[in-house]
Amino acid sequence: MSVSALRLRENLSAAFQRGKKGGQRTGPLGAPAIEGADPPAVYDYLGDMQLRFMFTAPDGTQAVAKEADLQRLNLTPELAMTQVAVNTRRARGAPKHALFGQGVYQFTGRGDADTDASYLLDRGFWRTQLQAFPRGVVAAIPRRGSLFFADAGDSASTEELTRMASRLHDAAGEHRVSGLLYLFSARGWEVLGALPAAAPATASAAESRARPGVRPRDPEAAQAHDDEELPLSLVAGGQKLVIYCLIANFVLSAAARGGSIPPLVASALYIATAAVSLFGIVRICSGLGHGTTIKVLFMVLAFVPLVNLIALLYLSSKTNRLLRGAGWRVGLLGAKAS
Repeated sequence: MSVSALRLRENLSAAFQRGKKGGQRTGPLGAPAIEGADPPAVYDYLGDMQLRFMFTAPDGTQAVAKEADLQRLNLTPELAMTQVAVNTRRARGAPKHALFGQGVYQFTGRGDADTDASYLLDRGFWRTQLQAFPRGVVAAIPRRGSLFFADAGDSASTEELTRMASRLHDAAGEHRVSGLLYLFSARGWEVLGALPAAAPATASAAESRARPGVRPRDPEAAQAHDDEELPLSLVAGGQKLVIYCLIANFVLSAAARGGSIPPLVASALYIATAAVSLFGIVRICSGLGHGTTIKVLFMVLAFVPLVNLIALLYLSSKTNRLLRGAGWRVGLLGAKAS
C-alpha cells in the first residue's frame, strides 16, 4: 500500500504513551508535544499520558501521522480523536466489556488487544456506563494496550483495580504508560490520583549494604507479589500441559491408525496423556479460583467426546484473558511472562 493511500481518515488510529509528569489534567489537546519543522501528531493528553496519532490500514500497515496530515484532512486534534473512536468501532465493533475479576472490567471482541486503550476516546461508551455506575468509572492504562475500569462507587473494586494496575505498571518496563488513575463522570475525564508506589524489587540485602540509600526488599511485599503471581503460574502451566496433551493425542491417533505402534502401547500412552491432561485442567481451575465442584465437572467433561473440546476452549479463553491482562504473551503453545 502506498503512503498516500494509507494516510486517509478511515485509517487514522491512536495509541497512548508515557508522557511528561505534571501534564494536562483536563481540557483539549494542546500544541504538538514534539517540536520540529514537520512534527509527528503527538499531544499531551491527560495526566502523564500522551496521545500519538498514526495511520493503520486493515492489513496492518502503519505510518506515523504528522501534524501536517491532520491539517490536510481538515482535522483538529479533537476531531481526530472523534475520528479514531469511529474507526475503532468500525474495525473492532462497538465496545464490549467483560468482568476480568473482583469487579474489574476489561474489553473483549475481535481485533488486536493492543487497540483496547483507544476505547478511552469513545465518549459515547463512557456516558452509557454512567447509567450503570452513577458515581462514575475509575480507569487505568498501566501498560501499552491495556485499559481496565471499575465502578467508582464500589470501594472493593477500585481497590482491586488500583492494586492490579500498580503491579502491571511496575512490571511493564519500557511498555509502561500511566502511573495514574482516571475518573469519568458527568464532567468527563479527570485525574483521580496516583497509583501507589511499588515496593523495591531487586536489590538484595548484601547489595543494599554495599550501596547506601538502597533499601532491601520488604519480605512481606515480596511474599505478596509471589502470592499474586501464583494463580498466573498455575493457569499458564496448566494450559501448556493441556495443549501438549492435545498434540500428543493427535500424534498417537495418527500412529495408531497407521499401525506404527502396538495397540497395547497406544492404550497405555492414551491413559498417560489423559492423566497429564486432567492435572493440567486442575491447575487451570485452581488458578482461575474455581472450587472443587467446578474442577470435578471439567474433569468429567474431559471424557465426553466433542463436549471436552468445548470445555477446553472455554478454559483456554478464560486463561488467555487473565494472562494477557496481566501482561503475559500468549501464543499457540501457551504463555510466558513479558
